[in-house]
Amino acid sequence: MPNPDNFTQLPTPRVRYLDLLSRAVAYIDSHLAEPLNGDMLAEHAAMSRFHFHRVFRAYFGTTVAGYVTWRRLQRACELLAANPDSVLDVALAVGYDSAQALAKAMRRELDTTPTAIRAGERPAWQRLFDRRPSPPPDGDDLMLKPQMIDLPELHVLTATGRGMDGGNMSRAAQQAFGELIPALESAGLMPRMKSCIALFPDEPQGLEDQQTRMLAGAVFDYSLLERSGAVARPGLPLKGSLAWYTHPAGRYAVFTYVGPYTELHLAWTGVYRDWLPATGYALRDVPPFEHYVSNPCDTPPAQLRTDLYVPLQ
Repeated sequence: MPNPDNFTQLPTPRVRYLDLLSRAVAYIDSHLAEPLNGDMLAEHAAMSRFHFHRVFRAYFGTTVAGYVTWRRLQRACELLAANPDSVLDVALAVGYDSAQALAKAMRRELDTTPTAIRAGERPAWQRLFDRRPSPPPDGDDLMLKPQMIDLPELHVLTATGRGMDGGNMSRAAQQAFGELIPALESAGLMPRMKSCIALFPDEPQGLEDQQTRMLAGAVFDYSLLERSGAVARPGLPLKGSLAWYTHPAGRYAVFTYVGPYTELHLAWTGVYRDWLPATGYALRDVPPFEHYVSNPCDTPPAQLRTDLYVPLQ
């Protein structure tokens, strides 16, 4: 097994993430009337689309979509209070395609209406930000001391689940692993699954995004924990959402988290909010992933070990 102490020295920290994010924020503020999405904003920030959302949320305490909504509604309230333009004109100026769409967003996010704002009502901005995630749980100082390792190219058999509830993806995980594990059992491949992982290829559009994907994955004949064996790609019929995904070789910062799966998103927030800005390491343009070290069938939730893999340049 390779000695982690022999890991090649990482480059001197060189990325100022707040500077990169400021490019995206400036673009949002000057293009509120236009379509805005995470991939476009990641490009303007010169950041990997796989990491942009996590870094943005860690810095600003809200999702990219949440920030765009806040800026659009903030500007809409300013226009409604300051000039006599029609509600439709205001809606179009901040990126909504109708007066009804703007009014609906204001009711949903601020519990108010264009008419009330024009009458002098103060928007309930805190209501919009009350949906922010909680800070990571106590004890993160230990977790935020990663191992630095190199991994070979991984061939991963994946199944896809969708949906996020309150920031965690338990339902998507049940869907994805509920398809993957029976397929492996049917094919007699469970003994060869040496590593069980999950990848996150999408940028969530909020804490309740029902379309964001989680890929449950099996790595055969190679142990991520021991970093031993030879990665294999056994033959089996692909049906449903089953597919092969090739994860590129490269270097990783590996963080160990112990606790329930429902709080894993808080651990990720700690990595991107506290560790990454402090080190300035550059991220590779590949998705991060989780390695489930413990068996949830015989491990209490508070003792579950999960390793978080953050790809570095």
